[in-house]
Amino acid sequence: MEKTDREYYTLDDMFVSKAAKRARSGEEEEIQRRKAIHEHQQLAARMEKCPYCFDSSELSKHLIIAIGTKQTQIILFFLFKQMFRNALVKMFEAKNLDCVFLETNMSMKKRYHMVYECIPLPKEVGDVAPIYFKKAIMESDEEWSVNKKLIDLSSKDIRKSVPKGLPYFSVDFGLQGGFAHVIEDQHKFPHYFGK
Repeated sequence: MEKTDREYYTLDDMFVSKAAKRARSGEEEEIQRRKAIHEHQQLAARMEKCPYCFDSSELSKHLIIAIGTKQTQIILFFLFKQMFRNALVKMFEAKNLDCVFLETNMSMKKRYHMVYECIPLPKEVGDVAPIYFKKAIMESDEEWSVNKKLIDLSSKDIRKSVPKGLPYFSVDFGLQGGFAHVIEDQHKFPHYFGK
C-alpha cells in the first residue's frame, strides 16, 4: 500500500491514483517505443553507409569470400576462418606470393563488425612484414597504455590473448602466428591501420 493520509483518502482517490499510474505507465511505454524506433533508424542509417555491410552500396562485393551471420557461433566461425586461411595461403604459395591476415575489431558500439582481410604480398615484402608490423604497432595508439602494447600470437590464439569486449587489431603472417594490439583510444587508432 502506498503512504496516504488516511483521513482524506477515499475510494475515489484510489481509483484516480491507479488511473494516473496507468497513464504514466502508458507514457513510459510510448517513450520506450519511440526510443527503440529511433535507435533502429540510426542503426539502419549507419548500416546503409557502412563499408562492411553486405547490403551497403559502399561494400566491394567482388572481394568477399565468406560472410558470417551470428556472433554466438564464434567457434564455428573460427574454424571456418582457419579453413579459408589454409586455402588462401596454399593458393598464394603456388603463385610464389606471401600473405598477411589482418583482423580489426573496433567501434563495437557503432558498427557490429569484425573485419578479417587477407592481403597478398611479394615474398621479399612478406619476409620483412613482421618487423614492419611490430614497429608500427609499438608506435601506434597511446604512449602510455593500460594493456600490453604488443601481444605475441606465435603460441596463442587471439581469442585467448585479448580480453573479451575490447577493441583490437591483429596481424598473422601466413600460417604462422603474428601480433595483436588492444586499441586504447579508438579515435586515435585509424581503421585502415593494417593496410
